[in-house]
Amino acid sequence: MTGARRHWHSVLAAVAAAGLAAGCAEPPRPRNAVLIVLDTLRADRLSAYGNPRITSPVLDALARKGILFEQVVTNAPWTLPAMVGLLAGDYPTARVFDGTLLVSLVEDLLRAGFETAAFTEGGFVSKHWGLDRGFTVFEDHEAIERPWRTGRLAKTPGERPAVGGIEHTFLAARAWLEQRGEEPFFLLVHTYEPHTPYRRRSFVESEAIEPGLLGPTFEIANAAMAKTDHPQKGSLGDTEFRYIRALYDGGVEESDRRVGELLETLAQGGLSHDTLVVVTSDHGEDLGDRVPPRPGSHGHGLYDETVLVPLIFYDPTRNYPARRIATQVRSIDTFPTILDLLGVPTPEGARGRSLLPLLEGGENEHRLAWSWIPSTGALRFRERMGVRTGSHKLILTPAQEPEMEPRIEWYDLGADAGERVNLEGSEPEREQVLRAALGMMRAVLSQDGLASFERTQSESESESESESEIESENESEKLLDDLRALGYVE
Repeated sequence: MTGARRHWHSVLAAVAAAGLAAGCAEPPRPRNAVLIVLDTLRADRLSAYGNPRITSPVLDALARKGILFEQVVTNAPWTLPAMVGLLAGDYPTARVFDGTLLVSLVEDLLRAGFETAAFTEGGFVSKHWGLDRGFTVFEDHEAIERPWRTGRLAKTPGERPAVGGIEHTFLAARAWLEQRGEEPFFLLVHTYEPHTPYRRRSFVESEAIEPGLLGPTFEIANAAMAKTDHPQKGSLGDTEFRYIRALYDGGVEESDRRVGELLETLAQGGLSHDTLVVVTSDHGEDLGDRVPPRPGSHGHGLYDETVLVPLIFYDPTRNYPARRIATQVRSIDTFPTILDLLGVPTPEGARGRSLLPLLEGGENEHRLAWSWIPSTGALRFRERMGVRTGSHKLILTPAQEPEMEPRIEWYDLGADAGERVNLEGSEPEREQVLRAALGMMRAVLSQDGLASFERTQSESESESESESEIESENESEKLLDDLRALGYVE
């Protein structure tokens, strides 16, 4: 140890000793934590975030008891890189992800003596990508009904999907909670509700909303109607978009109801008083917000409808001064905050930072947020990158050909919350600051190498000829089935 480091260790030891001598006590902490990820849930469709429909009474109540963050920026508008960022507490670089997750803060909880369990719905949240890292229990359930397996779709109000769905995932998580003993635990619950297909008809029925050209539900095939090569392109209008949003909101309401059941299980088991509850999403959803419309889609843009996600913390052991925090934060800050509240140090190198200073009222500066769509030939995503400052956003679409120019968009979010007016060239000084911020973030992350998400369908099919070739083939087929059901592969 160098002399300087030895000096600071001595200073810290002296401070700690002084605190003990003065009778300073550790703040109360939750013993357990539950992290709930509601896939594809854009923030503004929760009533707590301004939806005039009462879509989320359970989460609204949780936010009133806890803390709601109003501006939370995900690092990617599709599930795999977003979940990598969430679990790693860092932006997806080659140090964090190389086709499988290399760094997970769940491991820090495991080393600290927590039981760790995850109940997910597969696809991009599965063992295939290493997202089980650090979990002693990891179950990925069927995400949604598979019409090619069951031969039918749920078409009547309240009818349960024949295979899979949020009900099964939350039931499994609740059963695990009911078996908990004295050991502290961390539980992750992930569901693809309200991801496409949208099949929850509660608001459609109660508000008598007409479907227009659509059927009783909004399926993956319906989402394709907005694509440029679809024969019915342009056939979706205001009537259909209103119907689509009502179906989506029905999925939000269903998610909220299942969260309520899980919270009730915590209460019945005597766990509510010392269990931290965190609710968030990986990314948002396009509901036909732009021209051309892309309802039921994400991963193609970095506008707020797909990069702003909800984030609610409820720590029953402490009463924080704020209830709503307008300061911009990042999804990658979520897990470091969980560690901090549980008394587990965040490892060095993580770019996410604990939100505890904001919870305690000691920080009010927006945190610069980076979002990135990695280019993926298999999923047909075109690379884009952006920075959001809390008041402004810049998006860069790199040139696709050497002779082309990259496309720059930047927006004043205070004056233009819908990001409709591209201000490129209008304010050169401000634009230069935003360009510099994006360039800085890109350079810093490039030191570790930006992660690759180019694992294609054929690679998934041909992986691993090791000790259990048949099991590997079955897992790869299940993965493809999951991704096909969610519309990521054909």
